[in-house]
Amino acid sequence: MAAPVLAFVLLAQGGVAAAVGLLVLGMHYPRTAYLGHDVAHSQWGPRGETKARLKLRLIALAQGFGSTWWVEKHELHHAFPNACRVEEDGSLTPIDGDIDSPPWLVWDKSLAEYNAKARRAGLGRALSFFLPRFQVPLFFPILSVARFNWSWQSIEVAAKNKQWWEASLCVAHWVSGFALAGMLTPGPAWTGWLWFLGAQLVGGFILAFVFVLNHTGMEVYDAKESKGFYDRQARATRNTPSSPFLDWLTGGLNSQIEHHMFPSLSRRRLAKMREATRAAMEECGYAYVTLSNREAMRAVLSTLGEAAWA
Repeated sequence: MAAPVLAFVLLAQGGVAAAVGLLVLGMHYPRTAYLGHDVAHSQWGPRGETKARLKLRLIALAQGFGSTWWVEKHELHHAFPNACRVEEDGSLTPIDGDIDSPPWLVWDKSLAEYNAKARRAGLGRALSFFLPRFQVPLFFPILSVARFNWSWQSIEVAAKNKQWWEASLCVAHWVSGFALAGMLTPGPAWTGWLWFLGAQLVGGFILAFVFVLNHTGMEVYDAKESKGFYDRQARATRNTPSSPFLDWLTGGLNSQIEHHMFPSLSRRRLAKMREATRAAMEECGYAYVTLSNREAMRAVLSTLGEAAWA
């Protein structure tokens, strides 16, 4: 919690200090998200225990989104990354919620028909046609607003599940953040509000950028054709380079294959498991894909470009 305190103190100084504070708060969001990710994966002990539940509540306040929505969505993603089911008309419908985001993005050309069917009327129909055509140039701006979408879904799911504490803490994040920013900024209140929104954009971009390198551009497939858990992970997951800085920046998720194989393993140990995991997977006939960050992003943008006009 020290980072938000420092960020708001810097905001009160104005000028360059406020700009630094924006970056500090922006970096706080992925760092706290990684902690929530670890706790929800029971890396700090069973997530049902009192200590873990308290941590997740504090994280909901610090983040603006909570664990109820995330656990349901993320555990399905771990079991079926990039997986789909085939409908009667032969089209693919995502099982993995991470590739189910019409009308905003078509993650793979095989999902173009699904995206078109998902929004057939009104504004949704127009967006389903317009947005995919420009999704490559719009991709990074869309990543930046991801936090707003995650927070809204989180609050909605928590309320539907009557997790009132979680929903209230998520709302409190936004209310307290805007209130403090408006009061502490040396200028008019609206400058503080813009500062707070800017931090959200920075945090959302970093976190979403880390996520897309792991699975986007990998195979999107019919779950019935997969040959079990390990085959699904190998088809849809890639690693990116490891170094002390990159491991810190990504929360260990650059070792995504190892994380999918051993989700309760501490992030600090994931990179150490790379060689053993590679050897075991290759011995069993599974692919083990590692790309540089540049190559991975090139694969992401190429896949989105193909999907844009499919």
